[in-house]
Amino acid sequence: MENWTGILGVAVVVAGVTFIGIYTALRLAPFYRFLMMVGVAALLGGTAFWLRRFEHWQALSEWLRSAAAAIFLFACAASGGLPGLGLQWIDAPGPALALLAVGISVNLYLSWASAVQTFAWLHVVLSMLPLAIVPQSDVSLGIASIVALFGVALSFRARWDQHLLIVIGAYVLYHVAWYLRLRHDLDVPSLRLFAAANAIAVFATAALVHYRKDYASQKPETWPLLVHISNWGMLGLSLFLYRPAASPMRVVVLVAAGVAAYALARRARQLGVRWLHVCDTLTGQALVVAGLANLYLVVINVQFIMLAIFLECLLFLRLVIDEGEDSLGRVGWFLTNCAAALFALGGLLAAAKDVALGNANALVLLVGAAAATAAHVHLARTHAGRLRVLQTGTFPAATMGWLVGAIAIIALVNLAVRSPADEVVTMETVALIAGAVLLLVSRAMMPAGLLAGSGAMVIAAHLISWWLLLQRMPWEPVPLAGHVVPLGVLAAAAIWLAGSSGLRQLSIYLAGIDLALAAYLFFNPVSPVMPCVAWLLLSMLALELANRIERPSAVSALLLGYGYVVAFVLAYALVVIQTQAYVGPLPARMLIELFALAVIAYWWFSQPREAVAQHSAWLQAHPFFLELGLIALAVTNVVEVQAQWRPLTWSLVALCLLVPPAVRRIDERLQLYSVIFFWASVANVALIMSTFESPSAHWYDRPDLMSLAAIALQVAYVAASHSRLSPAAAQFPGGLGALDALAKRIAARRNLWVYYPFFAGLAMFLFWRFDRSLLTLLWVVEAFAMFVLSAVLRENQFRHVALAGLAICVGRLLLVDLAEADLGLRGLIFLGVGLLMLGMNAIYNRYRARFQ
Repeated sequence: MENWTGILGVAVVVAGVTFIGIYTALRLAPFYRFLMMVGVAALLGGTAFWLRRFEHWQALSEWLRSAAAAIFLFACAASGGLPGLGLQWIDAPGPALALLAVGISVNLYLSWASAVQTFAWLHVVLSMLPLAIVPQSDVSLGIASIVALFGVALSFRARWDQHLLIVIGAYVLYHVAWYLRLRHDLDVPSLRLFAAANAIAVFATAALVHYRKDYASQKPETWPLLVHISNWGMLGLSLFLYRPAASPMRVVVLVAAGVAAYALARRARQLGVRWLHVCDTLTGQALVVAGLANLYLVVINVQFIMLAIFLECLLFLRLVIDEGEDSLGRVGWFLTNCAAALFALGGLLAAAKDVALGNANALVLLVGAAAATAAHVHLARTHAGRLRVLQTGTFPAATMGWLVGAIAIIALVNLAVRSPADEVVTMETVALIAGAVLLLVSRAMMPAGLLAGSGAMVIAAHLISWWLLLQRMPWEPVPLAGHVVPLGVLAAAAIWLAGSSGLRQLSIYLAGIDLALAAYLFFNPVSPVMPCVAWLLLSMLALELANRIERPSAVSALLLGYGYVVAFVLAYALVVIQTQAYVGPLPARMLIELFALAVIAYWWFSQPREAVAQHSAWLQAHPFFLELGLIALAVTNVVEVQAQWRPLTWSLVALCLLVPPAVRRIDERLQLYSVIFFWASVANVALIMSTFESPSAHWYDRPDLMSLAAIALQVAYVAASHSRLSPAAAQFPGGLGALDALAKRIAARRNLWVYYPFFAGLAMFLFWRFDRSLLTLLWVVEAFAMFVLSAVLRENQFRHVALAGLAICVGRLLLVDLAEADLGLRGLIFLGVGLLMLGMNAIYNRYRARFQ
């Protein structure tokens, strides 16, 4: 409190003397007014000297002395540099400057002689005050800098942190005022350099104050830390204000300042000033990064600047990690990961806007990825314990490995977006080299996260390559090989080097997709159907491979085989089914369909090793190959067989599926599917063939004859089903519960599901196909056959249906045939119907017991 009252008292005294001096300006000449003010200062100084003898007046003596020095300094300054106050009596600049120097010297002497930092900084600030008022020039700046240096030097005598902070603050205020008043003249390089040299001299000297054992401490202290941070801040501000415009020297100056700060930090570490060591180390890092960021003045490629910053952060981490300072190590780890992320982000932005620099950016990114890999491996091997301590914060240990993969991926993106004319080497070749190196390092050294980063890079390389290959279709074989072969080798290398990790299985899938895509790109220009054949072959190859390798790779190969089959099915539906190509005299589509049936049969009859056979991927999917084969057979029949022959083929397939050897060797489910094919034949005859007409004159193209042949085969099926159809034992895979329920219903009431559809279809066929005059007779024949069947099968329901049908026929005979048919035909119909009815009666009487 007494310090501030003293300061205020001095200010009031100086102001009073100033007012008196101005008042006397009308009565005395300027020189006498100067002498009057000097006399007042002498009076105050003498009084202060006299009071020093008394111990209880020591404080007042100091303040009076300060007031005297301030009045004397004001008188000296006003004598040559403040004409507006009426005190100027010196017009020549030299003597005026000399007199001002005398006043400043007196104040600086008193500052040096003071044992209290309050009076020390007061006289230093007073010495700067007139320099801020007089017209500014390089001389005034030089004198102010000397005054500030003197004030800074006083801080070396003791721990005067408040004094140092106020001196630096006063000098900063003066410097800013000087800069604002002369900013239009600072285009002169010599003046700019002079101003920068003054600022650097003051702040560099101030930076050395704390490098003494007096400040040795493990904990940060408020005043010294505040002073030191302010000092570095002012130094950075001065370097910014006086930076060379568009010159590499800006980079050199900032980097040199950062290196100096780092060197000083090492000195602080030796002295045991921990807070100073940490502060200057971080300051040096900030200055160096700022210097590298200014490389944009001389470097066109911004990505190169990002690389330089990233490499510098790696070097910083390497330097601080050995010092045992956890806080610096954590900052270094954080900065390194942030720099790597920004480096990758910059590469991504460059890929979007600097397509012409694709090769250069990719090279820079790959260099950065290599440097990051080397640093990550080195730190993991030589500083594993330290890293475990440092990596507990925002970024875990695996972050650097992940970022390596991200940087490599973005390098590939830059290669992908470039123009084909700039393609010196294919993106896939670069991916192969980079991926193989990363995988080798990750397997040999096992740094955290690198395998994941490498795997991501391998996956991204495939995705980018697939996109490029499909975008630039069609391809010539040789250029295509330049892309596909390295990509496949990369997948193979990943399979070999990934060990037992999940990347191995993923790489198997990638290799399989590579093969499928290569088959499409190579063969599609020749013929659109050729890739389908290749995919079927690949499915068998995948199956055999799965049968020869160990799990879990075997399962991956098996799933690939399934994928090839699915790809064929989709391609068949979209492409093959529409093709009209021929291979010699045979349709290419039919050959592909037959080959597909053979491949499906190969899958069905395959007997894999136990490692595959017991896996859910086989147990759940393989049973469906039976249904797939039957669907393929049905589609082939619909697509390839002419409409008039299809009832025959449906019936033949139904009979074949009911053959006992086929059921035993393939599956019990064939019995159910034989019924479905039988229904297809019946429906075809009843709904299609009954009205179908063919222009062909050949007997084998006549729908009526083919229908009769199909009906004969249906009769054969009905007869065979009586003893062979028993689908209750069939086991259906999950998802086919409806078919399982249908099989059980057919087994429980076989006659209902087989005979009734047959007789209903036959009745419809007769109705649509034959002359109306014969329809009654034909339906009576059908009713007679059903009546006989009821006796043979001991099924009374057939007898009832036959009698109901007979009643309908009699009604039609009386109501329709009597009115429409001619007399002769009417007689034949009545005769036939009557004989059949008598036959039915005879059969009933003869085999009455069977109907009971």
